[in-house]
Amino acid sequence: MKLTKILKLFLSVLILTALVTTALFFFKNNRQNFNSLPDTSAEAVELTDIGGAYKFWFSDLSNDGKHAYNLILSSIYSMPEEIEINRIDTDTLDKVFYALMSDNPDLFFVGRRCTLRTVGIHTFFSVNYTVSKEEYTKMKTELDSVCESVAASFTDKTDLWQTELEIHDYIIDNCDYSLEDENIGSSVYGALVAGKAACEGYSKAAKLLLDAAGIENTVITGKSESDTGPSGAHMWNVVRLNGKWYHLDCTWDDPIDESGKETKNHLYFNVNDKSISHTHSDFSYDFGCDSLQESYFVKTGAYFESYDRSKESVLAEVLIKETQNGKDTVFFCFADKKTFDAAVEDLLSNERIYNVLKIARDSSDFGFSTVSTGYITDETRFIFALAPQYEQE
Repeated sequence: MKLTKILKLFLSVLILTALVTTALFFFKNNRQNFNSLPDTSAEAVELTDIGGAYKFWFSDLSNDGKHAYNLILSSIYSMPEEIEINRIDTDTLDKVFYALMSDNPDLFFVGRRCTLRTVGIHTFFSVNYTVSKEEYTKMKTELDSVCESVAASFTDKTDLWQTELEIHDYIIDNCDYSLEDENIGSSVYGALVAGKAACEGYSKAAKLLLDAAGIENTVITGKSESDTGPSGAHMWNVVRLNGKWYHLDCTWDDPIDESGKETKNHLYFNVNDKSISHTHSDFSYDFGCDSLQESYFVKTGAYFESYDRSKESVLAEVLIKETQNGKDTVFFCFADKKTFDAAVEDLLSNERIYNVLKIARDSSDFGFSTVSTGYITDETRFIFALAPQYEQE
């Protein structure tokens, strides 16, 4: 009997010791986790060695949001099931997730659904991934290869405007607009590797390449509305050159004409708020885009603040240069309605457009017809587009 009592007492001591040890272990770990949480009273600092080079939307977050952003970005590339972050509410989570996905286009493997889970003093972030780790590794290698190839093709990396133009043209030349696969089509992988994307893929591809080229930029969202269709959600870019912000919309510069042919243009290359507001609205942020100095029209001489017949030689010069660059249709932009109306009246009603074509023909190797031509007028945006015909040999 005594031996049995001693054994029972001994077992009780062992169990009690184990319980105390376990309690101390969990208390210690929880205490360590609690101590390791970020001090959100301190100012969060942007991470410059990971993700996008220009994190505009990070700067628009509250301090708590910035801390959560940094904690997520630091871990998400390893695709964990959960990431512990500082305590935030669901409204802040929405802003943080929007900022993460807008600033860092290389997060193409991250889905659109994220959640928060709270356990005591701990908060955990989780998100759905659209591909496996193995698939992500393969896709990233493919994407990196394309980006390196594009960067190696730049004419002059010190000329930021020219580099931006080459990025714009590369995306349009190598990507078709498509809504077939939401996950791929909304990503840089869709635009740059698969060659099919919607507006989100176009704009995130532009951001990824502009970031790599050292051109300050971000993505912006809003609504867009065509002349014949209803408005819908849209994404495009804003770019900062020489201290000023400009709108850049690669998607809208890659339209399909009535015959089904894609026709690259530069109507939305570095335009101001006034110009883009004819088709775009409800900007997610007011960047104060009030200049046209870096627009395609101004930089190529196709922008006219006044018009008289002395401008015919300028029109001819632009026509030759754009045709040499492979354009089937050449666009000219006028500063206001008065200038636009004067140009259209003289060029079309007075048929001076044929004199422009004659000047261009006589000054180049292009056999422009001087008796027939195609043209488009856009009275809303003060655009005149010329589609020259060619003489029969």
